[in-house]
Amino acid sequence: MEYISIIVPIYHGRKYIDGMTAQIEECALTAMDKYALELLFINDDPTEPIGVRSSEQITIKVIETDINRGIHGARARGLEHCTGDYVMFLDQDDRIWPEYFASQLFHLGGADAVVCKLLHENRQFYDTRMPFEQVVSREFILSVRNSIISPGQVLIRKEKIPAAWRDTKLKNNGADDWLLWLCMLGAGAEFALNPEILFEHVVEGSNESINAAHMMASEQEVYDVVSSAGIFSQEELEKLREAVLAVSEDHIRLLSKFQKMFFIYDDWMKQQEQGRYIHEHLKSAGVGSVAIYGDSYVGKRLYYCLQKNGVEVRYFIDRNAAYLEEEIPVYLPQADLPPVDLILISLVEAQEAIRGELAALTTAQISSITELLAAMKNEEK
Repeated sequence: MEYISIIVPIYHGRKYIDGMTAQIEECALTAMDKYALELLFINDDPTEPIGVRSSEQITIKVIETDINRGIHGARARGLEHCTGDYVMFLDQDDRIWPEYFASQLFHLGGADAVVCKLLHENRQFYDTRMPFEQVVSREFILSVRNSIISPGQVLIRKEKIPAAWRDTKLKNNGADDWLLWLCMLGAGAEFALNPEILFEHVVEGSNESINAAHMMASEQEVYDVVSSAGIFSQEELEKLREAVLAVSEDHIRLLSKFQKMFFIYDDWMKQQEQGRYIHEHLKSAGVGSVAIYGDSYVGKRLYYCLQKNGVEVRYFIDRNAAYLEEEIPVYLPQADLPPVDLILISLVEAQEAIRGELAALTTAQISSITELLAAMKNEEK
């Protein structure tokens, strides 16, 4: 029988414990005597002791703390106390499917770790921009970015976790998982790929992954650790240095994108406070059917807003249509688009380029969310 340890750092997260326990118990129901599960809750807050219930399906351990060690320190501490042949690092608010371990063990084969696909921000992460089979690779992780979004995607042979990762004490939270994959790859580890979606990474306001300043500091620290560890050649270290710089620029670009989104939401809410509503504006303009370009944050809010208020949204348009599942159809931009009164561009960047692309494909009216809100300001209340 295989023995698997699930290590879950807990920080102000007592509310997640029962749900996480229930998830792992569901996984145990699919074991069929092929594996046994050990769940370790690693408390990282000395001011808030945690308690857990007992379980008949799994072994549960609680490791309390005297100091706050950060996410890396908590994971490494869990590694010291676990007894499994395999290890999975899971965040307190993440979700896994009941068949996770059965599928991961099946796809592991003779490799040192196996990576599954996941849902991230309520959609498949790997798509045309990030093809799974290409980006989860030594070359990409070393020279482009960390393509493994969360350590919860990965089941690892415990013996293959290098001392260089276990013994390092990162000062900055955020990129310790990138450090783990780099240390393993530097030691020659082989990663198998599991094409099944078995995991959902939940992004909340407290996640370090959305704190740009912390992530940039942590990624630079990872580079410093790896460069002094002697596990890569000078040429490879130069690629990693360039990757860290490029990822820092991406953090800044993303902040700019979110800033634009903030101003759109702010304008939208202000206009509602003044009695101007998108659905009423469209109806008064004779728009009865809409397609939304961009199945993401703003696009989803528009969809629910319009559908709820009597404007039919017939479909989304998105470059990653093949990877999206919605209540309505999702088409590629170059597809034969069904007729609608208006195509509404919900993306906050490249609006003019998208307009030009659509104008060559459809006779429908085209507007961006930015233009729509500006037009609403000019109408009589």
